Amino acid sequence: MKIYDSLSQKKHSLNEKKITMYNCGPTVYNDIHIGNSRPIITFDVLWRFLEYLGNTVIYVHNITDVDDKIIFKAKEVKKTENELSDFYYHEYLDILKKINIKKMKIMPRVTKHIDDIIEYIQKLINLKKAYVSNGDVYFNIDTVSDSYGILSKQNLSNLLKGAKNEENVNKKNPLDFVLWKKTNIGINWKSPWSTGRPGWHTECSLFINKYIGNQVTIHGGGVDLKFPHHENENAQNIALTGMGIAKYWMHIGHINMNSEKMSKSLGNIILVKDFLMEYKYEVLRWFFYQTQYENPINYSKDKIAQSINDLVKIFSQLDKAFISFELNQKKNIFNYEISTEFIDAISDDINFPNAVAVIWTQIKKIGESIKNNDFQILNKNINYVISELAILGIEYKFVLTNQMKKNIKIWRDSINTKQYNISDKYRNLIDCEIKERNTFLK
Repeated sequence: MKIYDSLSQKKHSLNEKKITMYNCGPTVYNDIHIGNSRPIITFDVLWRFLEYLGNTVIYVHNITDVDDKIIFKAKEVKKTENELSDFYYHEYLDILKKINIKKMKIMPRVTKHIDDIIEYIQKLINLKKAYVSNGDVYFNIDTVSDSYGILSKQNLSNLLKGAKNEENVNKKNPLDFVLWKKTNIGINWKSPWSTGRPGWHTECSLFINKYIGNQVTIHGGGVDLKFPHHENENAQNIALTGMGIAKYWMHIGHINMNSEKMSKSLGNIILVKDFLMEYKYEVLRWFFYQTQYENPINYSKDKIAQSINDLVKIFSQLDKAFISFELNQKKNIFNYEISTEFIDAISDDINFPNAVAVIWTQIKKIGESIKNNDFQILNKNINYVISELAILGIEYKFVLTNQMKKNIKIWRDSINTKQYNISDKYRNLIDCEIKERNTFLK
């Protein structure tokens, strides 16, 4: 298994049997949009695949439930911050279930780890990597000046030029970022330095340190998090442990809509919950698989329509394969097994387009096997496609209804008695049922 590392800008082999993963989660002040779901779905596929290969995976996905955005939104809707964040936290869990994300066991929330965060910040202060200024605590960039900017490929002097436009008399260096913010506005906690709340960048560093250790195997998130969030996480870990926070970095490309990045600030978003009001979850997943995960992807109604057409063809062909077994009174033996070609595709930095191409080849073989009554080849390719779709988080299950079973029997009997008008009629009835069950529209 090879992963493209954003830091070294090279592909690296994952040779460990135990893989740790950390994927930055949402700030729960609103529902997530489909762009937010792309990293989650990508990591879900990686998780499924690594476990299929026999790896042990420890996966941490945080929840940011304290932030200025939460405070402002709570005031706007006349709720407490905890009420607002708790509501959207459970909405998020519901969305994860609806888009068929494997249940994550480690999903730490910031508000449940304030003491841990305070202890983490104090360690940085004790090492003189952070300092207190008028009740605020800042990370001292000068202590990691040799490594700051390595992830985002930015020059420190250029960053300083931009930062000087935002002068803060409390900072020693304009690039120093806040670890603890002194404030009595909104939700806050007492600390050794002031009453306030933690800064954004420290939570992920703490969670990796607490639940994984000094370094996570794979750290991921949207490409927009590379700077400053991931850069600042990395800086804190280097200051505390002497090593980067991640062995490998995965950054997932954003979604464009009308030639602009989909984002809440621009207002050009499609919420996942709204998408799922119109389409089944498989459509969203399949749409993402048409493009390599690092690359931006353009959203359009035409591309969604194409994804639906693709899924209809795949699911209908699988239905026809199982009906062929029933018609010919053959038994399908299912084994959870994926092809070497599919393994090669996903092993090559989760190459979604190549993986999709493998499935299309197998769908073609299924069609040929049905025509040739080659049930050995048919059985093998059915197993491959169903298993590979499962790795992609798309569940297929053939349901043989009593009515379909009766129709297939009449179809078979009419073929055997050469009553072809009747056999055509019942074949068409079955085709209609296949079409009705495979619409992928709500």
